[in-house]
Amino acid sequence: MSLPLEGIRILDLSMWWSGPFCTSYLGAQGAEIIKVESIQAPDGFRFMSTKPGKDWWEMGPQYNATNMNKLGITLNLNESKGVEIFKDLIKKSDVVIENFTSKVMKKFGLTYEVIKEINPEIIVISMPAYGKTGPYGEQPGFAYTFEILSGIAQTNGYEGEKPLTISGTGDIISGSHTIFALLSAIEYREKTGKGQFIEVAQVEACINLVGQPLSDISMNGNNWERMGNRQPNMAPHGIYRSKGDDSWIAIAVTNEEEWKNLCKAIGEPAWSTDERFQTAEGRCQNQDELDSLIESWTQQFRHYDAANLLQAVGVNSGPVLKVNEMENDPFLQDMYQEMTHDINGTHKYPSWPIKFSGERIQHRSSAPILGQHNEYVLSQILNLSEKEIEALEDEKIIGSIPLGAMV
Repeated sequence: MSLPLEGIRILDLSMWWSGPFCTSYLGAQGAEIIKVESIQAPDGFRFMSTKPGKDWWEMGPQYNATNMNKLGITLNLNESKGVEIFKDLIKKSDVVIENFTSKVMKKFGLTYEVIKEINPEIIVISMPAYGKTGPYGEQPGFAYTFEILSGIAQTNGYEGEKPLTISGTGDIISGSHTIFALLSAIEYREKTGKGQFIEVAQVEACINLVGQPLSDISMNGNNWERMGNRQPNMAPHGIYRSKGDDSWIAIAVTNEEEWKNLCKAIGEPAWSTDERFQTAEGRCQNQDELDSLIESWTQQFRHYDAANLLQAVGVNSGPVLKVNEMENDPFLQDMYQEMTHDINGTHKYPSWPIKFSGERIQHRSSAPILGQHNEYVLSQILNLSEKEIEALEDEKIIGSIPLGAMV
């Protein structure tokens, strides 16, 4: 089928997770994404969870999972020749996206004022951790730091223990907000012919998800504390050990009917009629003992078996899956997609959780090898000659091997 973003060209300067997640999705929707790295400073995700060896910068699992559906070029924007080539690409593009601190694009000489002079209709998206202005504008940030500032970590963790980060998913939160912002800007340009500058401060995207704690402290003076897997006014609610090594099941009882159904499903043991457990308030006040009693039942069953028994009577439950179990789950079979990379081979990746008229959005290409599409972009889009391209490689404006890489 034709894809909704066909004909849109995006210059992707972003690295790590937030920006690349956003552009990978847009590429799956048909946009032409040109990911711009350099041999001086490739995307840092290339080197995560891997070690020096042959072509090791192509083996990073995070990089490969986050950068599908893109063309890949290298371009040293610290050199004037690299900047001039990028400016030529701006003339032929619709969007520029970056997730640097406020000083990086200034250093390149590629501020929005400069870019819009080259292409007045272009949309520029900036995704700084803390915004372009203010006291933190020039500070670098990763999800593990801006998640903390957003207040998310205050409620993430166990009672009496330290706060926990949410494993970098702040990147996905900000990336999802950025997708919406860009699609809105494209629609606006279709109607008005005007481009614009968009800022998505990643910490603010995370703050957008803590409305309940903020409202509660404002309205009621309640400053939320860490509760682990529990929830106020719901019990039992948590993760319970099941039969097998490191095997678990999640159970969430939200009302009295579900509590009664749970008791029936587990055989109505004597403790289920204990007066302490007859109301949500009582169950919450006695959760430690209740959880122990629930777990004495769940430990008798495999996680899927226990979950199926509870789901059959309308109790919210599910097996806690390890990653190596997920691709065998009957519900998730349609979610995985095999992709073949020229260096790291064929592997399964999650596709996109969206279907149009029953047809799932899928990946269109594997993550690009460093500099894989230099020749195509420079010759076919910018009409540079073979001699000009060779000169750029000699001057290390472009290339395919990271400088100083250990092999």
